[in-house]
Amino acid sequence: MTISEERTVLPTDPVPATPTLSFASFVGGREVEGEADWAYTVRAAALIDDPLGATAYKRSLDQGKMSPSEYPEIVLGRCALAGPELTQAALLAAAEAAVPWAAVPFDRRLRFAESFRRAVEEHVPQLIELLVGEGHPRRLAVSEVSNLLAFFGPQTTGWCAAQMLTEVQDGDRALTLRRRPDGVVCVQPPQNTPLLSVGVALQALIAGNSLVVRLSRQAPLAAMHLVQRVAAPVLAELGAPPGVLSALCADPGTTLSAWLASPYVDDIFYFGDSTRGLRIQRDCLERGKKPVLELAGNDVVVVWDDADLDHATEALTESFYAAGQICCAPNVVVAHPAIADELLTRLVKVAQTLRPGYPEDPEVVLVPTPSAAGYDAALADAYAHGAQVLTGGRHLDVDGQERDTGIFLEPAVARVDGLDRARRLRAVSQETFFPLLTVVVPAAEDDAPLLDAVLDFAGANAYGLRCSLWARDEHVVAEFLGRTAAYGQLRVNDSHLLSGPYLSNHGGTGLSGGPFGEANYPMLRTSHLQTVSVARGASPRGMLSEAVERTVNGVPLPLRVPPPVRGKETHPRGWPPEDLPGGLPAPFTPRFQQDPHPTLKWLRENRPVSQIVTPDGVGWLLTRYDDVRTAHRDKRVSCDSKRTPAGILWGGEWPAELRERLFTHLLDTDDPRHGELRHLMAPLFTPQRQKEWHTRITEIANERVDRMAARGHGDLMAEVAYPLGAHVLFSVLGAPAPDLPLLRALTWRLVDWNTTVPYFRALTYQADDMMGAILAEKRRQPGDDLLSLLVRACDEERLITEDELQGMFLLMLVAGQDPSINSIGNSMHTLLTHPREMELLRAEPELLPSATDELLRYNSPLTFTSWRGTLEPVEFSGVTVPANESLIVSLGSANRDAARFTDPDELDFRRSPNPHLAYGHGVHYCLGAQIGRLTAETAIGTLLRRLPDLRLAGEVRWRPGQFERGLEALPVAWSPDAVRPQ
Repeated sequence: MTISEERTVLPTDPVPATPTLSFASFVGGREVEGEADWAYTVRAAALIDDPLGATAYKRSLDQGKMSPSEYPEIVLGRCALAGPELTQAALLAAAEAAVPWAAVPFDRRLRFAESFRRAVEEHVPQLIELLVGEGHPRRLAVSEVSNLLAFFGPQTTGWCAAQMLTEVQDGDRALTLRRRPDGVVCVQPPQNTPLLSVGVALQALIAGNSLVVRLSRQAPLAAMHLVQRVAAPVLAELGAPPGVLSALCADPGTTLSAWLASPYVDDIFYFGDSTRGLRIQRDCLERGKKPVLELAGNDVVVVWDDADLDHATEALTESFYAAGQICCAPNVVVAHPAIADELLTRLVKVAQTLRPGYPEDPEVVLVPTPSAAGYDAALADAYAHGAQVLTGGRHLDVDGQERDTGIFLEPAVARVDGLDRARRLRAVSQETFFPLLTVVVPAAEDDAPLLDAVLDFAGANAYGLRCSLWARDEHVVAEFLGRTAAYGQLRVNDSHLLSGPYLSNHGGTGLSGGPFGEANYPMLRTSHLQTVSVARGASPRGMLSEAVERTVNGVPLPLRVPPPVRGKETHPRGWPPEDLPGGLPAPFTPRFQQDPHPTLKWLRENRPVSQIVTPDGVGWLLTRYDDVRTAHRDKRVSCDSKRTPAGILWGGEWPAELRERLFTHLLDTDDPRHGELRHLMAPLFTPQRQKEWHTRITEIANERVDRMAARGHGDLMAEVAYPLGAHVLFSVLGAPAPDLPLLRALTWRLVDWNTTVPYFRALTYQADDMMGAILAEKRRQPGDDLLSLLVRACDEERLITEDELQGMFLLMLVAGQDPSINSIGNSMHTLLTHPREMELLRAEPELLPSATDELLRYNSPLTFTSWRGTLEPVEFSGVTVPANESLIVSLGSANRDAARFTDPDELDFRRSPNPHLAYGHGVHYCLGAQIGRLTAETAIGTLLRRLPDLRLAGEVRWRPGQFERGLEALPVAWSPDAVRPQ
């Protein structure tokens, strides 16, 4: 069934066990069946909607732990994974086909171009839908297919064919100049645009070569469709030997090593980064193989003072297509000082109109960007060298809202004055594979020396892919064409990105193609070539519109945006509950999470022990201080979730093979085992250790302030609370902190209401894999840290089981950082909304220890403990809770109980005593409470001391959570000039 033939699967239809689109490896002209492992592709819209969940689901699909039938609406397809044996089989088949294919008359091989072009036209809807599904914005997907059609059009094909054979008569002798094929060509296309690169590489077949293509597991479907469904039938019609074209989805490292070692391989056609590409070139030459390199790009565009600024602006904003992740997009602009201000105004205006979105939207050109760290570093470097960032710099979600975890990057335009200064910028000297356009404004001088300086600047670019000029002056154009030699392609008054007849899609010199680089026509690729396009008054936008019409040719293209994946709704009957009297929100509802204290106060005063409906079922809620203490100390109350009805339901979404292993820890265990586990960990929580941690916490807090100080605004959660909590935790664990946004999102989702978390099982497998990798490394390299202690207790001393080891690790991932994160965020929010108390603390810093306790009491990091259960009937405030009932106790409510605290809803930094329960009570009092308290106190003190005019700068966001109460975002601002040193 082809893509266009797929029908909508209605709820009553049987769910397919495997994706409709499924590609086996293609070797020797046939699909090889029987492979066990697959690489799945989920729709880009699903990855945008929920990056963490959809990625975890794909990982679980690839590992064979989950089925595509669980979320069939987002599975685009799958591709078989080939091992070493199939790799060798493809090379052997190519070698056997190379000689007979080369012997086929050239005219017959040349027919491939026109037949292939017609076949591509027939498959336009399928190819575009696959590209869009893999994440290419629809507009760019159309452009890719248009470029492929143009490359195989009669103009380009005819010119290349004319170079293949020349026959002349020299007196009595008949002379023939002809090109002969190299033999077996292996192609490794880029991960981001494999279809166009594979398509262009197919031109090497016309020269008489055999091709072996390796596709990555990230986005193989469109390219594999092109090979198997489009190119292969054309070759079969031409009578080509079956082994002339093979395509595999395989591991890149082992495949490349096999190619280098194989006696059958003649050329390696490699797409990738410059560092690795030049190393591969060296390896190829050492083994007698020809390297054909398509590497990075850092393209320069010169805009002269007589340029058509409307058209130039259109061409320059191509820099942001695919969020700057196209090698041959504009990166650096040199603007004549006379028009620089006007050009920058136009560029900023256009950049600010570009928005994130789903690739199905025909107006969207931005895509998620994995190189966020490079983007942030390039902007920081620009600031450091005196550049002005005129727009951009934020991380955005799909709705265009700023989030530190946003997967989109805001298009940025930076201005730097002076050619010498510009050369020092990272964004000028290195490839920027993200949406950043740097505009260099030279110092004003006469046009002749200015033109010399600008052309020297452009010519000194270490990369050599494309270079453009926007100018009307014929002398300027002539100088540009005559002096700019170190590029594979020049453009004058033309779209920088869009291709067309005769023009190569790839090819360059320097770091773009190596010392053998040139404009790349795979049919040729032996002599140095350069292509030039000189347009007169053409509109790049108009050209793209014409290309869309020409490519689509009136064929309606399906726009398939999968609906967002939702978690399974398995809440008990009665959920969500009705509001309490006075319209107060019931516990656990979204409105309650925004401000739980009015509801908790009403319950304390009217129903201190109340049977309520929660997302996990019916339970008894305790809200008074004395009852909460009793529930922590009474041996008739169990913490074991396996003995608690609601606890069993709460963990019911965990896979069976992980449920026991990941719920065996301190918080989920009763005495005597609880006491044994706690005693085991105690040596890591001594006063001496706490002193060491205090030093480390102080260092990290100052580092975080230093990183954000010059900016003047930021999100305290993303900038300080999250990284501080995570780095302190992993210092205690003795392991390097993993990707912080990923870690935070993963742990939050795992402890949320399981029944409403999309991709929940996939996330549990991802967490299990992450913990397994860290523990494996710790077993290889133990140290003096908590994980090493636990590993020794498991492996050598046999004091704990493997299940308990992993359960304790999971506990630390959650309980070891979230209370600290919430304590910092909640406390700083309280201070920022109570300016009088914040100024008091600045004026009397000696109050900080008692103020920290008061802040923890006033806005507790945990509203509730995890589920508990009654083993026997237990009385609380005159109400007897029967045996075998679920209990949930509210720490946040106990800390505002007027029976224990005077004026509980008021902040009093001199409150004494202050027996708050923010970290629990009794035998289950938090083992890491002192670390959490130190972290909060140090962060609060550092922020108040170093940022004296810190203030709120936007709306805060509370994150959803069943037990905890913490902020997702706390936007603030300060004056950079007022920042104090450490």
